[in-house]
Amino acid sequence: SYLNHNDTVKYVGKQECRVCHAKIYDSYMQTGMGQSFHFATKEHSALQASKMPLIHDSIKNLFYQPFWKNDSLYLKEFRLKGKDTTHLLIKKVTYKIGSGQHTNSHLFEMNGYLHQMPYTYYTQGSIADLPPGFEKGNNTRFSREIGLECMSCHNAYPEHVEGSLNKYNSIPSGIDCERCHGPGEVHVKQKLAGNIVDTSKYIDYTIVNPAKLPLDLQFDVCQRCHLQGTAVLALGKTFTDFKPGMPLTEVMDVYLPKHKDSESFIMASHVDRLKESACFKTAEMTCVSCHNPHKSVTTTSSAYFDNKCMQCHEVCKEEQTQNCTSCHMPSSSSTDIMHVAITDHKIGIHTSEKQEKGAFMGLFAINNEKPTNLSKAKAYLKQYESFQANPIYLDSVFRFLQLTDNNFTAYIQYYYLRNDEKG
Repeated sequence: SYLNHNDTVKYVGKQECRVCHAKIYDSYMQTGMGQSFHFATKEHSALQASKMPLIHDSIKNLFYQPFWKNDSLYLKEFRLKGKDTTHLLIKKVTYKIGSGQHTNSHLFEMNGYLHQMPYTYYTQGSIADLPPGFEKGNNTRFSREIGLECMSCHNAYPEHVEGSLNKYNSIPSGIDCERCHGPGEVHVKQKLAGNIVDTSKYIDYTIVNPAKLPLDLQFDVCQRCHLQGTAVLALGKTFTDFKPGMPLTEVMDVYLPKHKDSESFIMASHVDRLKESACFKTAEMTCVSCHNPHKSVTTTSSAYFDNKCMQCHEVCKEEQTQNCTSCHMPSSSSTDIMHVAITDHKIGIHTSEKQEKGAFMGLFAINNEKPTNLSKAKAYLKQYESFQANPIYLDSVFRFLQLTDNNFTAYIQYYYLRNDEKG
């Protein structure tokens, strides 16, 4: 029923939003989402306030040193033999990716093609190291392609060149208003034409206000990006097809591997962890029950979050509890990104005892209780090909493919990964 769900409605960019919503815009731009992606200039780079640390890939014997030249950031890759430089390559950094609350990684663009660079600055500990996925001998140097799957969560939607993996005609700067409210063209035109809706009484169907959505659709707005895992697109869909107010299952299923007795989690697994909380299971809550998406968590006091807890937990109010999250949502390391500590969104009683990861239980679609067998087969194929070449994944692929039709291309991929020419 939202007019901006029509495929003909264009994205207008956050500057159009600022014309009428300057106060909200200025506050939002200080959030991690607002600062998620930008040009690698001194104003936007966490390296500006750092000692520009040198790193060394001991496996490939390559050094990496960032340096500034005026307002531009460069990365120097070199190899030494004794006191001689036997290899030297210098590339200009085009973009920094990451708000700086945890990391700044770096990208370079050449003729529209976007690649990641082998250098990440981990801001919490002022540590520089290889990016996630580049460690343990997997340093691909300057060849990792940045496709839509990555870009569509870390930024506003770019103008992607159809048919390419990582070529863009234009790239916006930072997750913008329209990622949570939908494309704004029809909304802007209606307001300029004087068609004003009293939103205290009615819903303005020219733009999505997530606060007016049913809880499940409101939750889908957040879990589109705060649910990292193995994403399986629905037939004919792309990573830019989701619009706020749509069920996420119309576009994709997102899977995570589960192990028995495991409390470990990956960095962007806020939704998965929250869903495991008793608070979530027993109350009607979503992410915005506690978070104001227009205000940075770094400038939000612990008292603000304490008051959120005390709306349901009267005993805490009586005991004048302070900083509830320090015990019930402690900071912890993630399994996929080194040198960072993030808030565990599983609300509960936590222990400092380290639990060993138990037996693998399977891949589970966190946003869909009833995924199709073909979706599950594709999830195991992608898990095998992209994350871990475990043969039991292919066994699961074959089992689910036998239970579904329209699986020809999935069978081809299965036999290719099995290296089975007879199939």
